[in-house]
Amino acid sequence: MNRKKEACHCKNVTYGMIEDAVRNGACTLQQVMDVTSAGKSCGKCKEFLEYLVRDILEELRNE
Repeated sequence: MNRKKEACHCKNVTYGMIEDAVRNGACTLQQVMDVTSAGKSCGKCKEFLEYLVRDILEELRNE
């Protein structure tokens, strides 16, 4: 995963910021949104963020 790639353009939130939020205990989309502000502007990225959070959680379970 490219940690520098933007996941939410409106709030300039990167994949790495999303991953860090999940690693620090945010385990739902809403929690990640609350921590990072991703998805809280136009909302176009919310569906993508949901999949990203799911994939990161799955990856962490397999570590």
